[in-house]
Amino acid sequence: MLRELPNLDWLRVFASAAATQSFALAAVELGVTPGAVSQRIKSLEAALGVALFQRHAQGVRLTEAGQRYAQRVRPLIEQLAAATRETMGPHSARSLRVTVLPALAQLWLGPRMAQFHSLNEGVTVEIWADPTIVDMRESRFDVALRYGRPPFPGCASRPLLVDELVPVAAPALINSSRLDGHGLPIGVPLMIDTYWPNDFDVWLRHAGHGRPESLIVQTFSLYSMSVEATVNGRGFMIGHTALVGDLIAQGKLQVLSDTRVSASNQFHLLTSASRPLSDTARSFVDWVAGQAGYEGIAGSTIDA
Repeated sequence: MLRELPNLDWLRVFASAAATQSFALAAVELGVTPGAVSQRIKSLEAALGVALFQRHAQGVRLTEAGQRYAQRVRPLIEQLAAATRETMGPHSARSLRVTVLPALAQLWLGPRMAQFHSLNEGVTVEIWADPTIVDMRESRFDVALRYGRPPFPGCASRPLLVDELVPVAAPALINSSRLDGHGLPIGVPLMIDTYWPNDFDVWLRHAGHGRPESLIVQTFSLYSMSVEATVNGRGFMIGHTALVGDLIAQGKLQVLSDTRVSASNQFHLLTSASRPLSDTARSFVDWVAGQAGYEGIAGSTIDA
């Protein structure tokens, strides 16, 4: 029977990539490079003799075989991790599990994790980048970083990041494009994602602008992919300031309008109201809270 089991590391990587449907997000979650994720998936596919993912320009998508395999494998990986933590006993207190919205994991939390590890040597953080809202009363997660609005049943919560909507584009694209009366580039594709597909219409409605004629729309499965395409000058997008604030500060993105619209949902840090935090989890919560902050952009703010 053991000969029928693939390499456990391949399965762990597959479970993460299947949950996020993104090699880049799986890399953030596992603390490796996207190339390492891709190589392990290829090795697993070769061992199984079946394609688990479809590769395309906008990212990856599970095949039917991959979906069936993921439904069986992911719960087993979680059970194995739980059994390991229980066996480790007191030593497992130096680890914690965090569930995060994928966009927040890749664009905000991931780039900051090196600092946390430098301050907390020996701590293992499992980051599960998953848009699914988990019930903290029943899950094994210690911390959740979520996008929504209170109340969060069974949770202790605190605001994490202030989020506003504003159109952004790469400076080079702005300089090479004609702008309409509202500052939007003419004839340039709008980058949107399937999680926040209505951001542009929300911004237009509250900014009092009409939808541009003959607008070209490019849709991505992940917000982070929309951001990457925009940074590379392929179009403009509605930026969530909580997520693209660093890119604006770095000059990789530039705002197209002084009008900002307050997002209807906001980012919150959640923990279980019925379970006390371990010292390790509390250190992480305090560190995340210290990292959080809105890097303001001059302009008027409108509530959505």
